[in-house]
Amino acid sequence: MEKAQVIAHKDDVALLADFYHVPPVVREALLTLAEEAGEKGWWEAYGDSLAESYMSYIGLEAGAESMLTWQNVTVPGLLQTADYARSVNGSGHPLSAIPPAEAERAVRVRLRRQQLLEGPSPLVVDALLDESVLHRRFGPPEVMREQLQHILKMAQLPNVSVRIVPLDAPHGPSTHAFVLLKFPPRAGLDSIHEDLVYFEHATGAVFEERYTETYRVEQLFRQMSAEALTEEDSLKMLGELSR
Repeated sequence: MEKAQVIAHKDDVALLADFYHVPPVVREALLTLAEEAGEKGWWEAYGDSLAESYMSYIGLEAGAESMLTWQNVTVPGLLQTADYARSVNGSGHPLSAIPPAEAERAVRVRLRRQQLLEGPSPLVVDALLDESVLHRRFGPPEVMREQLQHILKMAQLPNVSVRIVPLDAPHGPSTHAFVLLKFPPRAGLDSIHEDLVYFEHATGAVFEERYTETYRVEQLFRQMSAEALTEEDSLKMLGELSR
C-alpha cells in the first residue's frame, strides 16, 4: 500500500485509523477517500483507446474544484462542440493518423468530460484564449460559427469565464498552452492534492506538481489576465466573429 502497488481497502484503512487513534473527523475523511479510490471512473471504459497520461488527467480533472487554462491553438476541450472536436482530431482528413472509430471515441470522451460544468458542484473554469484561436479554422465556416456560438452560450454559466487576449495586446514571454488544476479541501485533511499543471504536446503530456512551477504558471496566468479583454468585450468579439 505504501508503494501504491495495491489499493488501500476501506476495511484496512479503518483498522489502521483505529490502531493509530486517528481523530473521528480525519478517520471519516480517510474512509471516504478509500471508498472513492475503489470506484472505477467512467473514463476507464475507454482505456483501450486513450493514452495513459490523458486518462490520468481526466481523473484529476474530475476531482478538481477549479481550473485556470490558457489556450493559444484550439478552444479548450471543455468548451468544444462535437464537430469542432472531430476537426481538431483530424477526423475525415485524408492524412489523419487516427482511425475514424478511435477519433469518434475521443470525441465522446471530450463531450462526457463537459458534464463537469453542470450539476450541484460544477467545475469553476477561468479560460484565457489567444485571439488567434478564434480565427484558426478547424472545419468549414458553419463548424466554426457553431463553435463560437457555443463558447458564448457556455460563458453564460456562472462558473465559466472566457476572456480573449487580443493579438495587439502587449504580450509577455510566450508560453505553451496549459491547464492549472486546483483541488478542494477535505474535512480534517485540508487539500488532498496540491495544485497541478498539465502541459499537452503532440506525442503525450507532462504533469508538473512542484510548487515553484505551479506558482510560476499561476503568476503567468495572472499576468496574461491583465492583458486580456474584459468578459463583456470578449463576448462581443466572439459574437461579431460568429456573425
